[in-house]
Amino acid sequence: MFKKGLICRALALLGFVFWAAVLPAAVQYSPDLLRAALNGDADSQYYLGWSYYNGEGILRDLREAVRWYSLAAEQGHTDAQNNLGWCYYRGDGVPKSENEAARWWRIAARKGNQHAQYNLGWCYDNGFGVPQNKVEAFRWYQESARSGNHNAQNNLGFCYYLGEGVDQNLEQAVKWWTLAAQQGNPNAMYNLGICYDNGYGTQQDHREAAKWYRLAAESGADHGLPEPGSIQTTVQPVQEEAVRPSLQTQYKEETVPPRQIPKIPSREDKEKPRTEESGKYDDLYEIGLKHYNGEGVPKNEAKALQWWLLAASEEDARAMYGLGSAYMSGRGTDKDEMEAIRWYLMSAESGYAKAQNTLGVCYKNGTGVEKDLGEAVKWYRLAAQQNYALAQSNLGICYAKGEGVERNDEEASFWFTLAEENGNESAREFRDTVDLKLSAQQRERVAERVKLWQAYSR
Repeated sequence: MFKKGLICRALALLGFVFWAAVLPAAVQYSPDLLRAALNGDADSQYYLGWSYYNGEGILRDLREAVRWYSLAAEQGHTDAQNNLGWCYYRGDGVPKSENEAARWWRIAARKGNQHAQYNLGWCYDNGFGVPQNKVEAFRWYQESARSGNHNAQNNLGFCYYLGEGVDQNLEQAVKWWTLAAQQGNPNAMYNLGICYDNGYGTQQDHREAAKWYRLAAESGADHGLPEPGSIQTTVQPVQEEAVRPSLQTQYKEETVPPRQIPKIPSREDKEKPRTEESGKYDDLYEIGLKHYNGEGVPKNEAKALQWWLLAASEEDARAMYGLGSAYMSGRGTDKDEMEAIRWYLMSAESGYAKAQNTLGVCYKNGTGVEKDLGEAVKWYRLAAQQNYALAQSNLGICYAKGEGVERNDEEASFWFTLAEENGNESAREFRDTVDLKLSAQQRERVAERVKLWQAYSR
């Protein structure tokens, strides 16, 4: 007879995938690693974050771990983005935030990180940080499973077994559980045992069932399949034992077209930018920019959008931002603030500071989105941390006025000072105004912080 009781999927047993693979023991905190991280090397920033998180060669400091993960994540390092999502999930070094955890996993998932794809699938499966959506859960489980992630393969088997997000197909369930079981996933082993025991999606074979039950028991599995069509119950996820991160990061491109898709340039159009010297296409974004501004070619904003769409399909954050600006202004296309926000968001999530600052302005003014000063501060901060002067000035204004954050003149002075040093002329006047409210000790602290920031930002 079929076992009764709580249904505990592998996603619940194994939880989120935190780390990627195995990191050589030699990669831990060292002066050379710190020096490389300070010079902006994303891998070094990631490994430094790992060292602080685990106390490898240095005292454990979760806030410092988050700091270095964030710097690497903003440069597009997908393992850092995945781990940063986990920090927000657990509240390690940052306040717990379902939305931020899901956001970082989404960014890494779109870049092809199989572990983030699995995590994002779990989010959609359970409504964690995103609206529950079984179709999207299936989609991300499938992306991760195809890359060989055994947890995703096991959960994809459940999707096919229960018909969640996809038509029920027991043969496909057996296929994915077999792949996961062959990688040592104990829950997939147990699930295969039940399938062979009852003839679900495969020929009934009690001897084969006994083999998988035994392997599952030896591997520690103690939960299995629900009866098809029965009431489902899941338990909360638990943390999987962390392994060291991988030195290799695989990327996979994904195209997300807008609601209104401009005409794609013809093959003849594509041939025009090809240069005889290099035999390669020029920068698609730059070609679009020339058409947008009429630089060296007749001004044609609609044609610029065609090139930017091509560039955006190759994950060019500048092109995504350009499309957002076009939709926001109605240049080259119909004005559509919501579509503009969609492109700004994709660009901002890719780490483009200009888009992050613009998205902050949109949230501050309620343009294309519901007004949210807290969100404005979040996006200003992400851009400001990349030394984007206008965002630093905007963040300073938020602190000076107490907009979206608790008023803090010392913090305002810090960001205004950085903005001025990075070329924002108006920030100087703002800083002089708030400095009048500071004590000599507070001004000294600001000066020390600025000096430290400059050392870390070189």
